[in-house]
Amino acid sequence: MGQKLKNADEMAYTEKHEEAKDKREQKKTKSKKARLNAHKEVSGTATEGSTDESTHDDIPSEDEFGNPLLPEPSAVRSKMFEAVASLERTFLTIRGGEATPEMFDAVRVNAYGETVSLSSVGQVVVEDARRATISCYDPSVVSFVRDAVRDMKGMNLNPYTEEGGTGVVIVPIPRVSQETRQEIVKELGRQAENCRRRVRKIRRSAMDVCKKGQAGKLDGISKDDAFRTGKDIEAATEDVLEVPNELVDSKQRSGLDD
Repeated sequence: MGQKLKNADEMAYTEKHEEAKDKREQKKTKSKKARLNAHKEVSGTATEGSTDESTHDDIPSEDEFGNPLLPEPSAVRSKMFEAVASLERTFLTIRGGEATPEMFDAVRVNAYGETVSLSSVGQVVVEDARRATISCYDPSVVSFVRDAVRDMKGMNLNPYTEEGGTGVVIVPIPRVSQETRQEIVKELGRQAENCRRRVRKIRRSAMDVCKKGQAGKLDGISKDDAFRTGKDIEAATEDVLEVPNELVDSKQRSGLDD
């Protein structure tokens, strides 16, 4: 009788242990899927709206339990297009052949004892191709705004304040000289190359994982899957690397060409 009770206790313990193990495995699987889905959602919407320059370019290679993951080509492509979106915003702040409000986006004004964005102290209006005005919300900062615009690198602007204490800065927009044009083209090239370097860094991070899988060094990852993923990532990289050149050409056609 005693032996039977002992066997029953052992069976009950085993069943309880197996049930708890199953629950842990189910929880682990659900958590892994949730993490992967969250990663997909973030990657899929990264290029919508503002992109953060501090965002890491590395693609996660492991889940929260340390299990290997192949990078998803769609996530890699989205991460690459974050770099392209950043380049597009930068190009908006670089002067083309005509004035645009965006060319003033990078202006920083020393006002109220701190450095603030121009948009926080005034509104830019481009009246025509050769003239812009900045209406300061507080007329007391008009001289600071004028100086900040005057000091814009590579712009060669000579703004002045409107008479009568109106708090308006008038910005004549000179024609682009040959020298200025050459400097702008060089800057476009530098920024485009920075974008290409960032894209290649993202590619390298993703391909490092794929190469481990292709070598059979990732448990649970087949070599075929790793090869297919690597091929898709290479194709995505080639597509994205064409965009910076297109953006440079478009910017030059906006009035920089002779």
